[in-house]
Amino acid sequence: MPTMVVLDLDDTLYAYEPCNRAAHSAMVALAAAETKLAPAAISEALSTARATVKSRLGATGSSHSRLLYAYEALAALGFGNQLRLALNMEQEFWRTYILEMRLRPGAAELLTAVRYQHVRIAVVTDLTSQIQYRKLVHLGLDSVVDLVVVSEECAGDKSSLAPFRALAERTSPDARRNVWFVGDGPADAPVSRLIDEGLIDDGFGWILGGAADEYHDGWSSLSEVEAAFTSTF
Repeated sequence: MPTMVVLDLDDTLYAYEPCNRAAHSAMVALAAAETKLAPAAISEALSTARATVKSRLGATGSSHSRLLYAYEALAALGFGNQLRLALNMEQEFWRTYILEMRLRPGAAELLTAVRYQHVRIAVVTDLTSQIQYRKLVHLGLDSVVDLVVVSEECAGDKSSLAPFRALAERTSPDARRNVWFVGDGPADAPVSRLIDEGLIDDGFGWILGGAADEYHDGWSSLSEVEAAFTSTF
């Protein structure tokens, strides 16, 4: 039976794309109104800025910063002194994004089932801590999860395993005996790598739309993960 469940946040406990689409549109509209530039020009500049920031910073928490994307885009468009606008663009992005967030069907039931069995729940997520904390509070999960690790506080994103090393430092050996991971991509459930590093004894990963293998299975609804979890007790 699982001794700890480690959940991804973005596009796992809620659907990412509707939130991101609405937030991007709101950010573009604000910038277009303030600069008098065409929305298409703003959108293109933000896309280029995102790629530039990620290339510069690599796979780190700060590489996801919408504030950095906003300022990089404004600077490229000739508005490099508009710090207030960059701040307002970031605030508008996350205000809209968080208001759009809804728990995925089955998420509450899965978390309830895990809590009922007194199994620890951790969220390990990429991005910056303030934003991820706000998301968890908005979704009402701050009183449900036992531990949160955000890649901003580590040397790299989950692909580097750094957040999982931080998780191991904060949990007992008993909690790491058989860890279940739930996410939307391979980086959310690197089971064999974590075993090889001695960070967990054993584990299993559930990946959205993933293929089954020795250490993983796919899910299309979190109710499938709940059913599998419940069957182990």
